[in-house]
Amino acid sequence: MSSLVNALTLSPMIWCNGNFLDDGSGLVELTDRGLLHGLGAFETILAVDGVVQHESRHRARLQDAVDRLGLPDLAELDLNHIVAKLCEHNHCVKGKARARVTLTAGHGAMDAITSSEDGKIFVQVQSYVPSADLPHLITLPWRRNEQSPLIGLKCASYAENLLALRYARSQGADEGLFFNTRDELCEAGMANVFLKIEGEIFTPPLASGCLPGVMRSAIIDVAREQGRVIHEAAITRAQLAMAEQVFVSSALRGIVPAQSLDQRLLSGQPFPVMIP
Repeated sequence: MSSLVNALTLSPMIWCNGNFLDDGSGLVELTDRGLLHGLGAFETILAVDGVVQHESRHRARLQDAVDRLGLPDLAELDLNHIVAKLCEHNHCVKGKARARVTLTAGHGAMDAITSSEDGKIFVQVQSYVPSADLPHLITLPWRRNEQSPLIGLKCASYAENLLALRYARSQGADEGLFFNTRDELCEAGMANVFLKIEGEIFTPPLASGCLPGVMRSAIIDVAREQGRVIHEAAITRAQLAMAEQVFVSSALRGIVPAQSLDQRLLSGQPFPVMIP
């Protein structure tokens, strides 16, 4: 009996549609369009000591997905309260934790871009220890479509990004960089990208097709407050080859300098803007 009690105590709690649950199995129906067609969205969020970081930025991006894909309403999603309780139950209230919010559309006709009554909102939390290693980058052989109707959304249909990550790792790298159909730098498979060229900082504009990253926008805002200019501009392959430094940014890791790009060693120096 004691082993059963311990197992239940240690099982990770999740939140789904207003309820805290000790077991999330079987909650997504086989008819859910999030499962069948990838009609869903998600956010990966950093919590520190149980406190959600950049909550308003994450919520705004989720709301954009709700509006464009017809996903469940966010009215019940008190993210700060939910993540704090999950961190406490899942033994990650101290230090860093990784929270994931997932939205699915529920059942419905294939051409219906509206949420049904059984659409789901899940929140999961687990402890998070970022890697201390600086990433090695390569350019990817595939292009991002900057005119896709999914641009700007962090969609549940994530296979393209996973294939990019697998390819990068098969080549001995950690992450890959996408160019778009105009042959302009877009983003990394799971991060935004910044460059330092002749002392100036550049990042691809949203028109490149890159995700409007939470950390990306925070970095640009902080740089502006500190009187630093970050140029949002189209970046060619020739300009990327000129970069003295390349950085990747994400909500979990912040902004990290790369060790190399296509086997060309980079300085690995920290980003020149102090991010609180």
